[in-house]
Amino acid sequence: MRLRTLRIWKRFKPLWLFLLGWAAFSAVMLVLVGYHLFDWRGGLPKVDVASSQTIVAEDVRTVAIRAEGVTVEVGSSYDIRQIQVQLYGTGYVNQKASWQIDEAGRLTIRLDRYPITANAYGSRYEDELTMRILLPKKSYDEISITGDRLHAAFYQCKGKQLTADVAYGTIALQKADLQKADLYSNTSTIDIQRSRIQYLNIENTNGNTNLLDNQLRYWKYYSKAGDLNALVGKIQGVWELNSRWGDIHVGTKKWHTNLLLDLHSDTGTVTASSKKKPWKKTIPEALTDHDLLLLEGRGENMLLIDSEEGDITLDTVKFAQ
Repeated sequence: MRLRTLRIWKRFKPLWLFLLGWAAFSAVMLVLVGYHLFDWRGGLPKVDVASSQTIVAEDVRTVAIRAEGVTVEVGSSYDIRQIQVQLYGTGYVNQKASWQIDEAGRLTIRLDRYPITANAYGSRYEDELTMRILLPKKSYDEISITGDRLHAAFYQCKGKQLTADVAYGTIALQKADLQKADLYSNTSTIDIQRSRIQYLNIENTNGNTNLLDNQLRYWKYYSKAGDLNALVGKIQGVWELNSRWGDIHVGTKKWHTNLLLDLHSDTGTVTASSKKKPWKKTIPEALTDHDLLLLEGRGENMLLIDSEEGDITLDTVKFAQ
């Protein structure tokens, strides 16, 4: 039997080696393709860079960014070994980034000169200069950005804390993995997509806020006049959403069987519906023009929405994963 096995091995040895080599090559190529498609430069597209600077990153624990009148892109990926600061766009006129690192590992980055549109309003405020900051993939104690007028975007960032304080402009998070995020603005548009955040706090006074397919454990939201549109896979955790005049819409793909719904608007309309059992029957029975109070299971997951004059909508939605 052993001799027969050896004969078969010798006869088909080239074929076995070819198949093993092809399998190993395919596995490597699959990893490389996924790496380049999804994690190269933090998922950011390739651009023609006007200026690039490198910062030694071994001891950096906290990254603080100060900017005005520019777009700031912060991406994190495994192909980055040292922190890179890149500048590009038609507004580039030989600017350079300056930075400081203190003994605690806090890195502060800013531009030496901002564009002439940095303090402009209306149509004069344009995205003529972009500062792209590429970070090695690791968990930072905090990543923060502050500025009155700027567009801030974070891609695949990981850490204990992310703080964004932008008065006018935009704040965007995509595929973030964070323990906590605090987002503050006066009129900015805030967009969060496909991120995992344990504790999310949003205060967007008059700007609109959009969420898509995020995993949130604790979420607090407040706005005066801005609207909220949140599309989620499942309402899971404790969510406290409040507004004065802004409308609030929560759409969920799946309905949790262990959920407390407490929706109220003083003068606005509360609308709720579901195609899933038992919600399909119990929601119409509990719904009034201004309230919905309903408990299924132990209520360990909570959706608590309160508004003075805004409309509140809760329904079933579909979206691509």
